[in-house]
Amino acid sequence: MATEYLQFVGALVLFLGILIGSYWFVYAPSRGKDEEEDQQRAQN
Repeated sequence: MATEYLQFVGALVLFLGILIGSYWFVYAPSRGKDEEEDQQRAQN
């Protein structure tokens, strides 16, 4: 019983990690690009 519970929790954590990781991988580069554009606008 405890082993099945640990496997379930492990799979859930792994799934969430992949989900958050893929979201960050997509979101972070575009956010950095937006910040660079904002800095260029502030300078001009």
